[in-house]
Amino acid sequence: FGQNNSDPATTAVVGHIIKGPLNNALVFLDLDGDNVLDDNEQSIRTDATGAFTINTTSTNYKIVALTDDSTVDASSGAVLSGVTLTAPKGAAVVTPTTTLMQEGGLTAEEVAEVLQLPDGVDPLTFNPFEAGVDAAKALEVEKVSQQIMTAVSSFASAAEGAGASEAGAFTAALTSVVDVVKVKAEKLGDPTAAAGDKQLDFSKAGDLDLIKAKVADEAQKVATAEGSSGFDRTALANLVNATTTSIKNVNDKIKTV
Repeated sequence: FGQNNSDPATTAVVGHIIKGPLNNALVFLDLDGDNVLDDNEQSIRTDATGAFTINTTSTNYKIVALTDDSTVDASSGAVLSGVTLTAPKGAAVVTPTTTLMQEGGLTAEEVAEVLQLPDGVDPLTFNPFEAGVDAAKALEVEKVSQQIMTAVSSFASAAEGAGASEAGAFTAALTSVVDVVKVKAEKLGDPTAAAGDKQLDFSKAGDLDLIKAKVADEAQKVATAEGSSGFDRTALANLVNATTTSIKNVNDKIKTV
């Protein structure tokens, strides 16, 4: 954070939205914590590097980025729509990893340990696309980020295919991942817990099954809250098995990059 000298009460919130750098993502300072851009909340679109600056007098907020059909992942050139990424106040980057941290109420250290990020990497500040960063660490961090999004986006697509709204499907998939991360994080201080109980590997069938087991319940909750009458839980239960297999196949490939 930097101070705006002309008005000491105004702070410049500066950062990058990264799942690959996201160009034209809508970033706002969420004052009420609902991940929805309200009339009284400041927003801006990111540039081609995912960068944004918002000058604010607010002192209590989280950073939220929403993507739509105009948002492009600059690392791949692909449009990335229907994604919500979040991070706590003070974060220099907003990523899939910071989203798990923010939505799960977890510390940077807990998330880094559960996701097995490289030593010395702070999820709230490390930008793998920044000039001069350690290339090996950048690759490992970006691979984890891509694996998280493969899982969330794929389970969200399954939920949407079963009748959930785009936003509701994403929320259900993300919540399912967050819940598993929280369970793993709770074991970090338990010397009797096996290593696998403390780590989440998005290319392991067993870990993906833990997420899969929660998706239908979460999608049902969201569909009920939204009043979505077209949601078919049985259809989703049938879809998630094939979806889990495809996530593993893709994440296996990412792991070998």
